[in-house]
Amino acid sequence: MLPHRVDAHSARSLRERLLSAGVAPRHVRRFLRELDDHFDDALRAELAKGADLASARAAAWGRLGTEDSLAQSVIERPELRSTAARFPALVFGVGPALGWVGAPIAIAGVLGLLPEALRHAVSPAELAGVVYTLLLVYVRLLPVLLGALLLTAAAERRLRATWPIAGAAAVDLLAGTLVVYLLPGQLGVTSSLLPWLAPLSTAFGPKDAMALSHGLLRGACMLALSLIAQRLFQRLRGSDEPTPTR
Repeated sequence: MLPHRVDAHSARSLRERLLSAGVAPRHVRRFLRELDDHFDDALRAELAKGADLASARAAAWGRLGTEDSLAQSVIERPELRSTAARFPALVFGVGPALGWVGAPIAIAGVLGLLPEALRHAVSPAELAGVVYTLLLVYVRLLPVLLGALLLTAAAERRLRATWPIAGAAAVDLLAGTLVVYLLPGQLGVTSSLLPWLAPLSTAFGPKDAMALSHGLLRGACMLALSLIAQRLFQRLRGSDEPTPTR
């Protein structure tokens, strides 16, 4: 950034105020770029009048307004608020769980549309191996990545971590209590949680308190890994964004 532009402290202060008020990050970035350009034009005009740099900077800020007025001009526009700030329960809580549950259903639907010849291009054993690997990624890796993304998105928007953690925990609870197995000629999925939620259904296995406790422990570990991954991602980006508050 050129020395005569908006100083980093002022830009950072405005950025924090706007994000904390729920303004979408893309609108914050655009506003700061436009402010930088306007400040640059005003400063050049003052310098052209013969003012020294310090006086020109003060006069340029005077043209643009105070930090309070600049922030308020954006905050007062509700259309600039992010969807996540307006509906955190939906975006971070309900949405991720529904998306995770619906993903394999959508994929199965797409695969069902493939031509018959293409679907039988591989042997059943090879297909079972591929599906088994994909299911392991789906129930063990994807929830961790999803949780990290939710926490990162909340941090970027300066939102509380309550709903992101709740959404990630819901996915981890469902995923951690699932067990994928591959036996000769048999590929299946069992759940240690669903039999307790739907006692009349034995499609996902019997009630097993020990298996359920193991599944809950896996879910807790996956949530912890999401928190660690979010912090590592933040470090790799060199970001000054804080972890979302609780």
